[in-house]
Amino acid sequence: MPEYVPNDSCDEFPFAGTYEGGTDGRLCADILPLYENGQWVLYEARADKPVTFNEPCVRGHVDVDANSSAGGKYGAFVRNQRVLDTEKFDVHAVS
Repeated sequence: MPEYVPNDSCDEFPFAGTYEGGTDGRLCADILPLYENGQWVLYEARADKPVTFNEPCVRGHVDVDANSSAGGKYGAFVRNQRVLDTEKFDVHAVS
């Protein structure tokens, strides 16, 4: 989606490093998050693949730098909090 995100990179949720993550990307809802008028607005990224809200994962089209930054923060969280294999944790999104 270079017209909206020049350095388009797909980032997935649940995180690929979790047991819930790593789902085949073709099964994910494809979204385009855009920051507009002080808030995040989510759009369907592909007209040929409408979001049904039954998908097992979400794949957001984001800038590669934001993707790398988020991945680094997730990795630091796992290390710093000593998250063990199969240990549960919650994710809270804040703006």
